[in-house]
Amino acid sequence: MTSNNLNSLGNEIREIEQRFKQEIEPVRSDLWHFCLKLTRSPWEAEDLVQDTLLRSLGVLAKIHQPVNTKAYIFKVAANLWIDQKRRQRFTIEQMDENYLQDNSAGMDFQLIDDLDFLIDRLTPLQYVTLILSEAFQFKAKETALIAGTSENAVYANLSRARSILRDNKPVRSKDKGKPEDLVPHEPLNVLLEGFRKKDPEMIASVLSRDVSVEITHAGLEMGLEETRKNSLRDWKEIADTQNVIEAKYKKLWGCPVVIEMEEKQDGRSYLNNIHFVETFEGEIIYWRFYCFSWDLMKLAAEELGVEMNAQYFYHIY
Repeated sequence: MTSNNLNSLGNEIREIEQRFKQEIEPVRSDLWHFCLKLTRSPWEAEDLVQDTLLRSLGVLAKIHQPVNTKAYIFKVAANLWIDQKRRQRFTIEQMDENYLQDNSAGMDFQLIDDLDFLIDRLTPLQYVTLILSEAFQFKAKETALIAGTSENAVYANLSRARSILRDNKPVRSKDKGKPEDLVPHEPLNVLLEGFRKKDPEMIASVLSRDVSVEITHAGLEMGLEETRKNSLRDWKEIADTQNVIEAKYKKLWGCPVVIEMEEKQDGRSYLNNIHFVETFEGEIIYWRFYCFSWDLMKLAAEELGVEMNAQYFYHIY
């Protein structure tokens, strides 16, 4: 009985969540780039975006006054990140210089080239202020509202960042952190071969009976049979329409992942999906893929030097 009640409630929540995602769709890419600037990692940016959407939807029921969508979403993301930095030590991953500048976002940066240098020398609140003001061009009043500070503090934080750069000479790393080929182990070899042969049962053979499958921004499947009925079936339908499937095990932005691509008849590779898996005793116990993470996939395609198989992606917001 309890299960049935929760299922009914889940259906209602999904409808509300869908409406919420449609409302925030116009600012979704801005939110992702904001989270990317804060975390300095596409993987952590995805996590922060998901946490932000979950928190902002939950808190929304407690807010009775009108809210500015972009300011509200950014404020939730900023607060989550600041709280995270207060609780744990922050580790910086050195990224490609062109990636750090994020020219694709079409923004006019002033201090952004030296973010890696500044993040160690500013407080989390000062850093958030810098990102909001310099990268996203919020006015001082808007920045103060989102960051939960005063306009004078905004000016002081920006002055602090410029002073640090003026008095110090940042050392730029020559390590571009380009994607690296990795040697797959079992059961990764079987997973890769399953992709190449378009064989869902081969893939299923290395999944734990209790595997957790997370489709970023879309859903969660618990257990092998649920995965067979949903993700693997959907994947098979798409794979059968494609030409040659390539699957490679690479380190991308410091994380070992499976890169799934289609080699089309024009001889070029097109990115299908990015998969992250965790294994235990020869089985995959956790599987996460990012095909619905449009901004991450676009950035990954650029990093890998391939095209986007855009026909298989869509915003589910």
